[in-house]
Amino acid sequence: MAIGLDEFAEFAARQRAVRRFRAEEVPDALVERLLEVATRAPSARNVQPWRFIAVRERATKAALGALFDALGARLYGQAAPDRTPWEEVPVLVAVCAERAAFGEGEAADAALGASVYPAVQNLLLAAHAAGLGAVLTTRWKLREAEVRELLGLPPEYAVFAIIPLGWPEQRPGRNRRRPVREVAYRERFGRPWEGG
Repeated sequence: MAIGLDEFAEFAARQRAVRRFRAEEVPDALVERLLEVATRAPSARNVQPWRFIAVRERATKAALGALFDALGARLYGQAAPDRTPWEEVPVLVAVCAERAAFGEGEAADAALGASVYPAVQNLLLAAHAAGLGAVLTTRWKLREAEVRELLGLPPEYAVFAIIPLGWPEQRPGRNRRRPVREVAYRERFGRPWEGG
């Protein structure tokens, strides 16, 4: 079953980073379905290195949110002002993977990221399709050791994303993006896309 490109383009144009959520729970069956869609992403050598941790415990969410806010204050002079406090978000999904899933070195690191982030995007798109809001966060990465401890991760695992997930407070509109002619080039960097 295929959808048309125009239909998908309109769907993608309405996917937004959502940071404000209603208190309503997200059922486990729906979270599981989203994670199933996430696992349909491609991965290098079909290793499927991703692991997902769904966090619902208020104390863990609060501790993760405190790390996120402390880093925001340090980096930007303020905590994240326009978001639901993480302890009130229905579920946080941590996306993790074994660091050495593809071996050691720059190429292995690239293969790992190129394998994990498509699963993250599938999760974000699936959440959008289900009427949920979500946002990819990485600010906490500067204190990842503390995050790994809070999540009970073995030392050989890394956290790639934490995704707050819930029913949006309000329906988001279309996203705003630069036109292709401003971000794409033909053959070489700087050569205009137009006129091809």
